[in-house]
Amino acid sequence: MTDRLKRGLIRSHSPTHYMMGSRIFERERPLIMAHKGDSAAVPENTMLAMRGAIEIGVDLLETDLRLTKDKEFVLFHDEDLVRTTGQEGRICDYTLEDLLNIDAGYTFTPDGGNTFPFRGKGLKLFTLRDAFSEFPDMRFNLDIKDQDPEAPLLLAKEIRNYSREESVIVASFNDPQLERFRKALPVVATSAHPGEVKRFVIGLKLHVLRLLVRNPTYRAFQVPIKSGKTTVVDARFVQAAHDRNIAVHVWTINDAPTMKWLVNLDVDGIFTDEPDLLRSVLQESGFL
Repeated sequence: MTDRLKRGLIRSHSPTHYMMGSRIFERERPLIMAHKGDSAAVPENTMLAMRGAIEIGVDLLETDLRLTKDKEFVLFHDEDLVRTTGQEGRICDYTLEDLLNIDAGYTFTPDGGNTFPFRGKGLKLFTLRDAFSEFPDMRFNLDIKDQDPEAPLLLAKEIRNYSREESVIVASFNDPQLERFRKALPVVATSAHPGEVKRFVIGLKLHVLRLLVRNPTYRAFQVPIKSGKTTVVDARFVQAAHDRNIAVHVWTINDAPTMKWLVNLDVDGIFTDEPDLLRSVLQESGFL
């Protein structure tokens, strides 16, 4: 068994966090993590984007979750509708029925605004329930965007309802939201929240990791290469994470040279808007 595969079969320090069966980490090469689906080619977070990514052969679909007015999860990144639909208002101001009448392909343009090939083609917002039902064998990276304290609890319920405990990893840029989710469903893998990433990076740079990071409950770092002036991902960071059975997933990488550098660095996954390109890089590197 390789070191990479061993990292997918670990037990955390708390018996309630036994995640040996998690399918997210059972890979012997970097994961192809489709950021909002095949989002460079088709409108992000739509069924078409997800299906396109699967056809390319990705390992995992990354998506964002927001709650509608009637507490349904839709796959949507922004708080408001303007950038991707041209409509005013926030997701939380609309019921699901209202949102399903909005053109999810309205603003997508592959050529800087010369054409809008998906406008009026019937693309709709995609719900989490539909995603779980449509792609039962696919793994998902779910990012909680809402600050509503109820969101993590509702997400835990949906994951249980669809028996997805072993095929999802949950993330959030909101520290309290991720903590709430962990309490609600501790058997599901989560990434480190920003506070935990900061603590790890500081501990690593100051050589006090053993003091600052004890018994982490997260299973992965999902981070950029740099945050401001601070370099996050380098060989030392990856090795320190792997020494603690923590995976390293890097976002969002859309060029081949950086992908190759990360593959050589032995990261565990790469988020990308260009999954076809990443697949080609992995083929050239002998992983596929």
